[in-house]
Amino acid sequence: MPIQMNSSPSELTLPSPAKVNLMLSVHGRRADGFHELTSMVVALGFGDTLTLRPGSSRDVLRCSDPAVPLGPENLVLKAAAAFRSRLGRAAYFEFDLEKRIPMGAGLGGGSSNAAVALCGMNQLSGEPFTNSVLCELAAELGSDCPFFIEGQAAWMSGRGEVIEPLAAEVAERLSGTRVVLFRPDFGVETASAYGRLAAGAPGSYEREAAAVARLNYFIERGTLGDLLFNSFEGPVGSKYLAIPALLSQLRAAGVECLMSGSGSCCFALLEKNGADVGQIEGIVRDAWGEAVFWVETSIC
Repeated sequence: MPIQMNSSPSELTLPSPAKVNLMLSVHGRRADGFHELTSMVVALGFGDTLTLRPGSSRDVLRCSDPAVPLGPENLVLKAAAAFRSRLGRAAYFEFDLEKRIPMGAGLGGGSSNAAVALCGMNQLSGEPFTNSVLCELAAELGSDCPFFIEGQAAWMSGRGEVIEPLAAEVAERLSGTRVVLFRPDFGVETASAYGRLAAGAPGSYEREAAAVARLNYFIERGTLGDLLFNSFEGPVGSKYLAIPALLSQLRAAGVECLMSGSGSCCFALLEKNGADVGQIEGIVRDAWGEAVFWVETSIC
């Protein structure tokens, strides 16, 4: 459950962290239309902030970013409706979202907001549900959502709803690792990314055994550089050429980097790169312009 930052009996303010996929391997489309995947996911110190309080006769969402939709399509309001349905009684909430995570970035912003909303509503309602139930509700909202209920570094499988927290010693190896996030001035719709992935099948899919072997190697004795992989880089990059062009340039300079999720945000590891932060930022801004989204943060 997210760490509580500030609370009173009638109001909660909670962090809603971004995530990156240190590895994201997609294996193929399932009978239910979703894709089977294997991933290692970590939460970041960077993210949004969600304040919530009990409401009166309807749910209300306000957001600092005018581009964020505030209607029933927003995952926070979908989370409120799902929570109320499972609770079995009228319970409405007001939400104020301080938005920092860009949309269409592959950083899980909407999923994080929804999961944190579930946790916050549960606290304000006297904790009627266990985290297991909250994970069930989160899985109804989106494949990334269950991860954010706990927010611990995890091995993700199924369509993303099967979450296995990493062993404490492995999570400790990851914790505190410095990363930089950078995103061009465009997003990538998740549905579009999956469509491009499926259009390239079967060559765009990776066998599950190969992904599991990569994860196990990292867990047993590997470095983060051995882990970095994303099935979406090729399909998304074939449309948005600026992404693979920049990543290739960074890798040629000795920078360990990857696109996160379905994009368009990318990240670089700062611990063992051949270039320092200033050099990396210079390469990124030269390629994508001064308007690039740029954040230095670390793995929680």
